[in-house]
Amino acid sequence: MIRINLMPRAEARRQAARQRDRQVLTLIVVALVAIIALTEFFTRRSANRVQADADAHQAELAQLSQKHNAAIQLDRKRKELEAKVATIKILERQRKGPVHVLDDLGAATPDTLWLTEARESGGMLTLLGRGLDNQTIALFMRNLAASPYFANVDLVETKQVEEGQAKLKEFSIRANVLYGGRPMPTPAPVGGAAAPGAPPAPSGGADAEVPPNAQEAADPAAAPGTFAAPGAARQAAKLSDTRNAHQDAVAAEAAGGPHS
Repeated sequence: MIRINLMPRAEARRQAARQRDRQVLTLIVVALVAIIALTEFFTRRSANRVQADADAHQAELAQLSQKHNAAIQLDRKRKELEAKVATIKILERQRKGPVHVLDDLGAATPDTLWLTEARESGGMLTLLGRGLDNQTIALFMRNLAASPYFANVDLVETKQVEEGQAKLKEFSIRANVLYGGRPMPTPAPVGGAAAPGAPPAPSGGADAEVPPNAQEAADPAAAPGTFAAPGAARQAAKLSDTRNAHQDAVAAEAAGGPHS
């Protein structure tokens, strides 16, 4: 059967153009839908990755926070333990300090000196007693000053008293008590070995100059086995001797009466 198109050519072209427009519009819509779908897909995928990273970082932050809190607690415990150890050391030093103080006090007391009273208040020790003479009191002061548990040894007063047939010197001495002790200087090496950095010793001989320390060490007033004599205690002892000699002279002049 033969079909004959009776429509005009212009109408046919318009219909074909409309059909092409619909096809193009359909393709555009499909492309837009595809683009939107792909965009949504990649956006959701990126959001999921970011959320996963955020969750991982949040978990890591929680772990770090726990570790930080644990470190703070450990540091607090460490400080508490250090404080306890320091307190224990102080108590141990205070427990042993009086023993060393009494030991050095007994070792510093000469045979011809007697302590009658000892008072301690706020780290200040006051010693009262009697000695045979001024040299004995000076020796006692030197021994105290050389001990690491006494400092600032000072003679307050001395006066002559009579006990029976004997004439004694009554004294009062003040000193600071160091229950913890103070570091003592390093002793010189024995056998002539010089300490590192020390100047060489002078050569021997009759004209060799004797150092002041050696002269103090050779002082006959310092008996063997006693403490070394520091300069401050030696000056105090000399001052005490001078004052006592003046007091003795005044007392002798008063006892003898006026001369003719």
